[in-house]
Amino acid sequence: MNKIEIIDSVKLNNKGTFHFKTKLPDAPEFYRLRIGDRYIQLGADSSATVVINADGKNFGSNYTVEGSRCCELIRELSVSQSGILVSVDSLNNLYKSKQLADSIFQRKVQKVLNGHREKAIKIILENPKSPAAYFALFQRLYDNIIFDPFNKEDSRYFSAVATSWDAFYPKADRSKNLVNLTLQGIKELRKNNNKKEFVINEQYNTGYFEINLPDVYGKEVALSSLKGKVVLLDFTAYQSESSSSRNLRFRELHNKFNRQGFEIYQVSFDADDNLWKTGASNLPWICVHDRSGIQSKYLTTYNVREIPTFFLMDKGGNIVARDAMISDLNKEIMKLL
Repeated sequence: MNKIEIIDSVKLNNKGTFHFKTKLPDAPEFYRLRIGDRYIQLGADSSATVVINADGKNFGSNYTVEGSRCCELIRELSVSQSGILVSVDSLNNLYKSKQLADSIFQRKVQKVLNGHREKAIKIILENPKSPAAYFALFQRLYDNIIFDPFNKEDSRYFSAVATSWDAFYPKADRSKNLVNLTLQGIKELRKNNNKKEFVINEQYNTGYFEINLPDVYGKEVALSSLKGKVVLLDFTAYQSESSSSRNLRFRELHNKFNRQGFEIYQVSFDADDNLWKTGASNLPWICVHDRSGIQSKYLTTYNVREIPTFFLMDKGGNIVARDAMISDLNKEIMKLL
């Protein structure tokens, strides 16, 4: 689940034909058929002869599968995922060149993502014990999760697959981890009404989620350096229409609570470095910049689906709530101080 192992390899003849054979494991397993850095995803839950026809130059993006319904569904998911990446890259280029407004960019990206989700949901509900259903749950857009067990809507898809895998493959590590992840999601939804967000990996883990980025002077500032303070962690873009009004609001909070142990750590995802530096140089709190934009690993870590978004953290670095869950920010900050 957390590494790739080579099972076998072969040198292709001048016709490009090849053949592999391996023992069927006790529980469903996933495989990669690879040439160079291009690969085809496969899954197996029963004994089968799978026939792959592929173009060596476009290996992984142009191929057919016969003999396995499971592998065919994984092919559909992989091709759809590749299509998303192409579309998002194109939109990202338009956004960086300022041909798309922030709100329009986010809306178009979400539309592309929703199209893939609809295909994945159909596959999950069609046969939740299939490797294809499991594969669908853990697909990503870059490093961003597509299905979130801590989201009320997505929780039912995790539940469907977890229940089926637990019934058919109760001793498998994948089953155990999936059940644990699903139960944890249900528990947090009931307890916190989805107020907290977590890093979601195939192997579930939680902890203090570090950020380390450069400020306007090029000096890297770690989020953990603020441990012991109440922190408002803000993900923003200065080019967005709401940036000025939000920063005015934050300035009032900073003036009011900073001496009592309150700080703001603001992460900008602006494509224009100069725009960010101009705006950040006049602000009294910590301003850092992530040039990765929408592909940032920090957006993945904090499960940020739209910008701007902020989180309120206690003195130990624990996320207490995010913006949508806070009705009175002044009151929440005073409580933590």
